Amino acid sequence: MDYNEREARRRQEDRDLNRALVWVGAAIVLEFLLVLVNKYYINFRTTTESINLALAINAALQGLRWVSLAALAACLVWAFLRMNKGEKAALPLALTAASGALFLCAQVILGFRDSGVRMLFWLVPAWAALALVYYLYQREFFLAALVSGLGVLGLWFVRHAGAVSPYTIAAVVAIVLVAGAMLWMKSHQGRLIVKEGIKRVLPPEAGYALMFASCVVSLAAIAAAVALGSAVSYYLLFAMVAWLFALLVYYTVKMM
Repeated sequence: MDYNEREARRRQEDRDLNRALVWVGAAIVLEFLLVLVNKYYINFRTTTESINLALAINAALQGLRWVSLAALAACLVWAFLRMNKGEKAALPLALTAASGALFLCAQVILGFRDSGVRMLFWLVPAWAALALVYYLYQREFFLAALVSGLGVLGLWFVRHAGAVSPYTIAAVVAIVLVAGAMLWMKSHQGRLIVKEGIKRVLPPEAGYALMFASCVVSLAAIAAAVALGSAVSYYLLFAMVAWLFALLVYYTVKMM
């Protein structure tokens, strides 16, 4: 590797680090906002000022839910149009992820209140960790961790929303869609969009076995929780976390 190649690689690594730090910073801000929501909306006092503030936060969350949903749809269309033309879509995809995260936070807080906020206290740092994995670690581990995280989310929804709730169904559909994207990339040498100028998501030599296994494990855990009852989902959550830890160890050793 000559000097120019080393410099180009170093600049790319710096850009990836800066992008990852942006997501970490956004997660810190969102975590702080969750603390405020927990204090002034979930655990509000019975004074007039506190009740009025809680009502104002509720109205803001209602508005955020619909605004972020509209932004999510618009960003998805924008990203699709850019990728269809063979243009870079990093910005619309980032905005899609951000608007989707805001929509999920607003929906979970409004739908599950205190238990939802407690779950988001864990989910937001997990999003930041996924961003670090995406930019600085292996893409294979990112996709495996993504579907495993969706499995954890699905188990939480089974426990708190019910086996056939829209939330649980949405988690299952998301896992199936990611699995379909993996199958497509496997048959197209790691490309999600087969267009000139669009980078590969995965390298051509990527191994898909553990990624597909993560899909199967996540769907099997959700199916078991649905069949055996919500109480079982509590223990399956720990099993999914153990699976994630095993994936982390495997891909870390693979890099050595």
